[in-house]
Amino acid sequence: MDTVESLHGDLETCITGINAVGIGNLDPQNIEKLEKISAAAGNLGMNSGKKLIDNLTAVLKSFQEGKSTEDSVRIRLTALDFYLQNIKGGDGEEEL
Repeated sequence: MDTVESLHGDLETCITGINAVGIGNLDPQNIEKLEKISAAAGNLGMNSGKKLIDNLTAVLKSFQEGKSTEDSVRIRLTALDFYLQNIKGGDGEEEL
């Protein structure tokens, strides 16, 4: 995961997987994958993306512990999905 494009694909696949299995059925591998993607985003200087991924990861952990709601997770998934749609600007320039 050393390019914005590969990070985008990996993150999109991860989010699709989370939505497919359902928030209540996540296993620790989903969270580990998000943590790896977050580290890659940090290495690429994608600070906004890293913050969004870290926020989602924290809320997913909190949800699994019964300390957060599904709505809280959904809000963060929506924010991250919006970010994914806008990683590239209209002129092809990367928005980091």
